[in-house]
Amino acid sequence: MRLTLRTLLACLDRVLPPAEQQELDAKFAGSTAAQQLSTRIRRVIGQPGIPAPRLDGRGLGADANSVAEYLDNCLEPERLETFERICLESDMHLAEVAACHEILAGVARDPAATLPLDEAGRAKLLAALRHRSGEPAEENARHEAVENARAVHAALEVDAAERPRTETHERRTGWPAWAAAAVALALLVVLGVFLVQVVGGGRNRPAVGRQEPAVAREVPQPRAGDGGDDPVVAEPAAEVPVADAAVAAAPVDRAADMQARAADMEVAVADAVPAGVEPPHPEPRDAVPPAVAAASAAPVMSTAPVAPATPEAPPPAPTAIAGAPQGEAGASVPGESRESLGFADAAGLLVRRVAGPSRPAWEAVPAGGPLGDREDLVAPYGSQPDIHVRGVSIRIMPGTRVVVSAEADGTPRLEVVFGRVIVRASRPDARVAIAAAGLVGTVTAGLSGPVAVSVGLERVPGGDPALDPALVRASVIAVTGGIGWRQGAAGGAGVLEGIAAEGMLDARTAIAWESESPGIARVTRLDPPPAWVVAPQQPDRLQRSASEALTTRLAATGSLDQSLRELAADRRAENRILAAATLALLGEFDPAVELLCEASPGRTLEQRQWTKLEADVVPLALARGANASARLRQAFQDRGPHDKAESLYAMARGFSDEALAGGVAAELVEALEDAELVVRRYAFKCLCEIVQPAAADRLKYRPDGLPDLRREGAAWWRGQLEKGLIRRPGAA
Repeated sequence: MRLTLRTLLACLDRVLPPAEQQELDAKFAGSTAAQQLSTRIRRVIGQPGIPAPRLDGRGLGADANSVAEYLDNCLEPERLETFERICLESDMHLAEVAACHEILAGVARDPAATLPLDEAGRAKLLAALRHRSGEPAEENARHEAVENARAVHAALEVDAAERPRTETHERRTGWPAWAAAAVALALLVVLGVFLVQVVGGGRNRPAVGRQEPAVAREVPQPRAGDGGDDPVVAEPAAEVPVADAAVAAAPVDRAADMQARAADMEVAVADAVPAGVEPPHPEPRDAVPPAVAAASAAPVMSTAPVAPATPEAPPPAPTAIAGAPQGEAGASVPGESRESLGFADAAGLLVRRVAGPSRPAWEAVPAGGPLGDREDLVAPYGSQPDIHVRGVSIRIMPGTRVVVSAEADGTPRLEVVFGRVIVRASRPDARVAIAAAGLVGTVTAGLSGPVAVSVGLERVPGGDPALDPALVRASVIAVTGGIGWRQGAAGGAGVLEGIAAEGMLDARTAIAWESESPGIARVTRLDPPPAWVVAPQQPDRLQRSASEALTTRLAATGSLDQSLRELAADRRAENRILAAATLALLGEFDPAVELLCEASPGRTLEQRQWTKLEADVVPLALARGANASARLRQAFQDRGPHDKAESLYAMARGFSDEALAGGVAAELVEALEDAELVVRRYAFKCLCEIVQPAAADRLKYRPDGLPDLRREGAAWWRGQLEKGLIRRPGAA
């Protein structure tokens, strides 16, 4: 049995059979993450100030019914993992789930807990409630408050009697006032009776959703070849069939039902970490076979790697993995139709490429909408959408382009063109075929823990994008558990030297590939794993606001292109930045270049905004190939300052050491005093990338500073030039 959030709660509440309890106690003792989570559970349960979900809340994280559905195992499979992550990230939800589970466990162990309270027990409960809410604990305090209210009321009546008034006025005002007081008193009486009934009779009601089992449990059967001694553990909720009418009508054994529900496996404790928190590094949960063997320990298969798809052209059609077993990963998950490849999650904006009459266009994927047989997808900046393909969940990080399809045997196939993704599945037998530049293969096991895939494009400064291809680096990372990896595609193509054709990859290790050595891969140790894998950066407040503005405009117009272009002219800078960066991802660079070159009052970007937008748009455009770089160059000519286009494009490409020694360094220093703000910004950016000065030296010059301060900063850089220090560290 795996140590999951549900099984951890069952272990802490001691509702498991003795053998399973002993097994989980041993795993709990060896898991640092489980012990820390247990301490956190005890802490949040003991804090009376933590609120509970609203009774009228809406949405998975705000609806109190989500807790009841989770405890009753009625939560939809596609929402189960999301809800458990919410519990691990939110003290409120964790306290609610843990406290409710503790109460239900007590009810399962002691049926007498649901018997009606006697008079003494009811009085004790009411006294405890008054103590918790800060109300007077003694009856004389209530009488004192009533007497004070009566005294105030009598004083008001005396004061009113002493005022000169006519009989008509008294008849007109006295009767409505007394009627209003009577109505208020009646309402208070009704409210008091209702409160007593709720407090006194609340323990007589059974727990929410516990009357009938929601799903049928898998009957333990002997495994093939083991003599029938080891029963089969129930599969996760996503794989459990709905109970038939006969089972639903059967009487419920609460203790047995609690024990059966505790065996479900959804999200491993060690795999789920609150956002922004560096997780501990406990030992792997299960023993993992040795890492992928090196070429010296396994037969070397020297074949040419599969040519990766370029960022400009769609990747080739999917091919079947050679020797893959048929039908192992072809089952669809709830929410998919038989005709669809999968579906998109409700959270996060996702964009797909569609065929147009003249050229390919892009459209937004509807929340929860189905995916076609083959989808070319882009996740805009500020969004981290999830897609579900044949039982495999794929989180697409911002600024990433992927192509998803299926193999001939139904295995999901994921090709990362550029960017980063995190893949996982709830089924222990799930598989996924991956193509990440020159890394082509299949993850055959271990998807219960996250598997990260990245493809990065880098350029040598000063190189011509049309002649010098970008340096491509790809990696497949096993984050918290070992994974099985089998190299190659159909026909044996794509098998690399340096690693075995098939083997296991340990936790916190990665298979790395570089385009400089296309026929070789290597295994590297990552300790700790990259930050984007264990704690992906969440969008800040302004990015969330811009994403919401884009979603609202998209709902109003129905056109992605129109919504982005309207938002690119918005008065808010964060909205313009998001729209321009998204259009650049889709191959349209004019809005981004126009925003980078904007210098009019009220529309100019702050320095940090300009730096972030330039870093998101320009390097990727230059690395994507000749077509994208040509469009970027044309955008500088059309949208940039007059006669500055070639200079800006040259600074965007960067400069080699030879060019710096040939006089470019002096030109960059002189550009610090150029009349155009975008020229000064690009010159300062180039100088900082070349010299890598200290933080204090960076502050000596600001491209958007006052003229006198700019001149002083430029003079400091001119002094560095005269000393021969405008060069890369280590360059002659």
